[in-house]
Amino acid sequence: MPILHSIARALPAHSITNEEAAERLRATFAASGEDPSLVEQVFRNAGIERRYLARPPGFYLAETSLTARNQAYSEVAQEVGLAACREALDLAAVRPDEVDLIIDTSCTGVMIPALDAYVADALGFRRDVRRLPLTEAGCAAGATSLAFAHDYLRAHPSAVVLCLSTELPSLTLQLGDTSRANLVSAAIFGDGAAAVVVSNRRPRGPAVEHLAHRTLLFPDTTDIMGFDLRTEGFKIILSKRIPLLVRKHLRTEVDAFLEAQGLRLAEMSFFAVHPGGTKVLDNVRDVLELREDDVAASRQTLRDYGNLSSASVHFVTKQLLEDKAIEPGRFGLMLAMGPGFTFELALLRGVS
Repeated sequence: MPILHSIARALPAHSITNEEAAERLRATFAASGEDPSLVEQVFRNAGIERRYLARPPGFYLAETSLTARNQAYSEVAQEVGLAACREALDLAAVRPDEVDLIIDTSCTGVMIPALDAYVADALGFRRDVRRLPLTEAGCAAGATSLAFAHDYLRAHPSAVVLCLSTELPSLTLQLGDTSRANLVSAAIFGDGAAAVVVSNRRPRGPAVEHLAHRTLLFPDTTDIMGFDLRTEGFKIILSKRIPLLVRKHLRTEVDAFLEAQGLRLAEMSFFAVHPGGTKVLDNVRDVLELREDDVAASRQTLRDYGNLSSASVHFVTKQLLEDKAIEPGRFGLMLAMGPGFTFELALLRGVS
């Protein structure tokens, strides 16, 4: 079965604390008609201590055009994406010319050619390397990339796949948007990249086996989350229906997925849950009847980095490995949600 041999994180040079972010944006949102006390409440309840930013905080007040923001996206995405890929390959003892497929996920900027082409050039991949950019799958895309890697390795057992998730959501901040969704987005999203080496080779140390996956797309939910690309840039869409959909569908779908693998939820010993926000984690925990310890790695990722969109599940899985929460032979569940509205479910198992 495909194995996640290494997971590497890379972060931009700039960061901001929750208190600093609230202080900088309080006046901006108040000037747009938002109650300052509500701004304080949203930031206070975000569950975040620090997030990383593509540019210094002042940049976001001075450079508001889509052109300036997307130029910053292109420059910083290459920096952190390359750093994550180099480290992941080094940790897995894989040479760049051994990579057969690179899957590149991002939804917070536009690059054509996609980031994977720049990575291939900079690291010296073979000319016949396969490239699969996933640009519009949102927060679920990190888990989606592992599903595609799984399928590719079933068809090409000797191949090596590099999954790269690079997200810079700070660059989508819209200062003139008075919506509650934009306020929440300003409070929870952070920037960063993660790279994962996946292959059927024997692991060199503690690793994670990707056993099975299931993608679920719910009808009539295209307005639940995503971006509306406008002249001024990316306008965030976050519906109040998200918690309702989680409560209505998640437990049934998780039980059905695990039952198809001959397993039950009670047999899962670790959980790589996308940290979409404190309420998202609360909902997942309660619907699946998990202990608070089961979502501790997700809480820590949210606290230390914010919601990193598609890179989040990789950050959480790395945290689980660092915490030694993934024991050889024990099963785990990966869960991410994204625009569509979609669930991405993956059955994992610890290996050494």
